Amino acid sequence: MAANDYRLQQIIEIQRQLELERAKREILSANYYKSLKAVDATKSVLVVTITGLSTASVVCLSTIVASPVVTAVEAVSLGTALLFVVCGIVRSNLAPRADKHEKLKILADKQLSKISDLVSKALDDQLITDEE
Repeated sequence: MAANDYRLQQIIEIQRQLELERAKREILSANYYKSLKAVDATKSVLVVTITGLSTASVVCLSTIVASPVVTAVEAVSLGTALLFVVCGIVRSNLAPRADKHEKLKILADKQLSKISDLVSKALDDQLITDEE
């Protein structure tokens, strides 16, 4: 009976560790996905800004007098385009991390489910074997 108590204690410890890991990965995954949404929203705003600035510079160029203004508008447009590229790089770095944490969370869920099934089987036959 002492062996069963020890095994049961080990099973409970493993379940607790897996539940903590799952919760941790769930939080990390949610944070990464929130960051991805923020980056995507920023990229959308930058696209609209680039379009607007380019249109404004074309309009200003049509009036030959506003040539210095066009230079400033194009400089801002170039800076905005650089920010757009940076957002793309940040997104390409965040996406794999978000996927990794999501997969680890799913793996922890599967392991918890497997352990629960084995515990149920052990409770049914009232014996915890080495396999279980």
